Amino acid sequence: MIRLLHIADVHLGAAYSGFGSIADERRREVVAAFRTLPDAARELEVHAVLVCGDLFDGPRPEERIVAAVREVARRLGEVGVPLVAIPGNHDSTALNASLYEDALPGAHVFSEPLFGPPMRLDVGSECGPLFVYGLAYDRSVEPDPLPSFHRADDEGLHVVLLHGAVPDAPHWGEPSSLSLPLEQLAALEADYVALGDYHRFRPPGAFGAADRACYAGSFAAVDIAEDGPRGYAVVELEAGAPVQVRHRSSGVRPVIRLGEVDVGACPDELAVAELLRGLAPQESIPVATLTGEPAFPLDAEKVQVDLEERYGCVRLDDATRFYASSRLFEIAREPTVAGHVAKLGLQRIGEADDPDERVEEERALRAALRSLGVR
Repeated sequence: MIRLLHIADVHLGAAYSGFGSIADERRREVVAAFRTLPDAARELEVHAVLVCGDLFDGPRPEERIVAAVREVARRLGEVGVPLVAIPGNHDSTALNASLYEDALPGAHVFSEPLFGPPMRLDVGSECGPLFVYGLAYDRSVEPDPLPSFHRADDEGLHVVLLHGAVPDAPHWGEPSSLSLPLEQLAALEADYVALGDYHRFRPPGAFGAADRACYAGSFAAVDIAEDGPRGYAVVELEAGAPVQVRHRSSGVRPVIRLGEVDVGACPDELAVAELLRGLAPQESIPVATLTGEPAFPLDAEKVQVDLEERYGCVRLDDATRFYASSRLFEIAREPTVAGHVAKLGLQRIGEADDPDERVEEERALRAALRSLGVR
């Protein structure tokens, strides 16, 4: 049996602008997690590490990022784990021909736009040697390089590295991304096809006939919209047996999508924050939509500020319906300034022509009532 660590889409040096005030912290966290790869490779007893593109977020990363990658490559060499890599579309050799060679000393980097002879790795397995194939996609040279693949007539296990998009992936059809029709993936005579580009883990079996292909997914969420587990794939290959793949977390805080959270029973913002804290682990970045009919003019920003003390970054969408609560109608019947504001606000909400306008009117009403001290 041969065990591989398959990683892709680390996007070192990304801006992480969607993470707001913790963007710089997020950058450091991802680099720190990447530095642990040699330890993981030793712990898992892998025979090789495969990097399937977009190791960097751009073609000219900061030197400190390149230095961190260079040290990881050196440490992998010290523990005797070979590293094989291909560039992606963000860090393409067409944009910077020397980046991968400079950053990965001692590694084998496929830098040609067509398949050539495989890299042979004698990994000391009873399965024989490991043959690794790859290419650096360059549309200007060859928009459809997959037919250039030819499996070597050698006993052993054969693995293909590709960075590109299958038909239902977001980058399908984009000029900068290699298109990977499923029938062409299925036709590759390989024991395993290691893929990069698609940011969700997609194991063998999710590709129909191309049942030896796998997306490792992104190493860590690059944007707050990327919820769910992130990390890399641990692959076990054996001649004549189905591919065994399991996902392993990178250890970087994941984005947790809580979905719709009904806060109608909460008496105030602190209770809303406490409810959300009970739903999201501390080492996570929660994303939630607040729903329900609270009996007070909810200030979602106050909830967010309170939660950011624990999580650093939080995204809340406020879809609550204070305008439909019985408490608001009680206020509107009061002979007070707040009652007059509530009555006028309800009238404007009722006259709104579309849902977006109604939401804005309802937000304005809540802000006005909060300024009057209404709870």
